[in-house]
Amino acid sequence: MGVAARTVLFDLDGTIYLSGVLYPGVVELIDKLNASGLQFGFLTNNSTVGPESYARRLRALGLDVGRRHILTSAEATCLMLHELGLGPDLYIVGTRAFRRYLAGRGFRHSYDDAQAVLVGFDTELTYRKLTEATRLLLERNLPLVASHPDPVCPGPLPDAGMLLAYFQAADPRVAVKAVAGKPHRWIMELVRQRFACAPEEVIMVGDRQNTDVRFAHAFGMRSILVLNGGSPPAPHTQPWPDAIAPAIGQLIDAYWPPSLGWT
Repeated sequence: MGVAARTVLFDLDGTIYLSGVLYPGVVELIDKLNASGLQFGFLTNNSTVGPESYARRLRALGLDVGRRHILTSAEATCLMLHELGLGPDLYIVGTRAFRRYLAGRGFRHSYDDAQAVLVGFDTELTYRKLTEATRLLLERNLPLVASHPDPVCPGPLPDAGMLLAYFQAADPRVAVKAVAGKPHRWIMELVRQRFACAPEEVIMVGDRQNTDVRFAHAFGMRSILVLNGGSPPAPHTQPWPDAIAPAIGQLIDAYWPPSLGWT
């Protein structure tokens, strides 16, 4: 059986909902978790808004959750920036909401005084932003960092990882200094701070093998890959999840942690 699970983490986009619509069984699953002795949280790489906005969005969808249940790459980005000593002035390729969240934690958007270029999931992207960030990287050799590495957000929509590839294509000297979100360590530090649990006591539930399952594998967590109508991973691709659920709603019964012998 191994170590008993104490905390279940869920990815959001493509796992809990798609295009703002909950997958079947999610409300019942969260109700069951609230009635159990398990801690749970939602762990997202999407940095378009701050964690408070996610909590309001999930409650509006009918989920009984609070702010403490939400952990985002925006929060992990602040940890990363503090540890690397970057800021407070940054050139932020991100949404206005992402900039406001960072501003509330002491980081300012600036072109003239920027100490680094920070890339997020920017659904308000403009050619001016791309031009200014490119100039800072090529002419001032600023470090390039990102909130998360996903090339595509479920939809599919171009995401932060695609912008990182764009900037790296400008010159071979442009390298990514650090990334905050899954599968990297700063977002794992958020998990440790919030839930006070060891990695082996955590189950990571997500729809992506390369981020969610890789994140779990890198830090010694168990993982459940949720297909939600998608195709199963190719045989022998790594890292391999500990379990594969055809749909998120099946975590209520067949893939409930006690049913898997994980509690």
